[in-house]
Amino acid sequence: MADTYTLEAQRRTVTGKHVKHLRRQDIIPAIIYGAGSEPVSISCVRRTLETVLANAGNTHLIEVNVDGASHNTLVREVQRDKIRRTIMHVDFLEVDLTKLLRTEVQIVLTHTPRLGADLMMSQNLLSVEVECLPTNIPEHVELNVSGLTQAGARLTVADLAQLPNVTILNDPTEVVVRIETLAAEEAEEGAAEGAPVEPEVVERGKKEEEEEF
Repeated sequence: MADTYTLEAQRRTVTGKHVKHLRRQDIIPAIIYGAGSEPVSISCVRRTLETVLANAGNTHLIEVNVDGASHNTLVREVQRDKIRRTIMHVDFLEVDLTKLLRTEVQIVLTHTPRLGADLMMSQNLLSVEVECLPTNIPEHVELNVSGLTQAGARLTVADLAQLPNVTILNDPTEVVVRIETLAAEEAEEGAAEGAPVEPEVVERGKKEEEEEF
């Protein structure tokens, strides 16, 4: 079972532009939603919140205690100041510990080999989608790349380390990492420079739960 962290919070009535007064007191606004419950607006002490987020990341459960009630949550979004990178608002997703969920987990390469000067290792996939109980979410999935020493060698999702009680949902044939020659890489870059420019697709994000400024 993955570690669970605890966070003390208070129910919050201050909303909208008025939350800036909370931040001046080092109190950070947040919200808990999900698991079929009504959203709960909360606030947390900045320093305590920063410590918990640094340790828990997006894969560890955080038990948020609010007015005597405990909420089993995962961090879903952390909004930060664009300049100072300080925390402005946090979204916590409340989860049912008895139900499977899907989430993204980072891929970590291990046993990286020493390559020749004309070779480079290219990682095409940085994370995979997994399905498991909230208590079984892994911090990461490892991939041993020690055998990749020649141009053209590759490893796919099927080669990722198997984890108990965790199902990887990506296509098993999807390439995670491969070895390429530097000459081939430079040729691809040159071809790309002469290719027509594709229009940028901008995805509209979800409306923020609160106005930050």
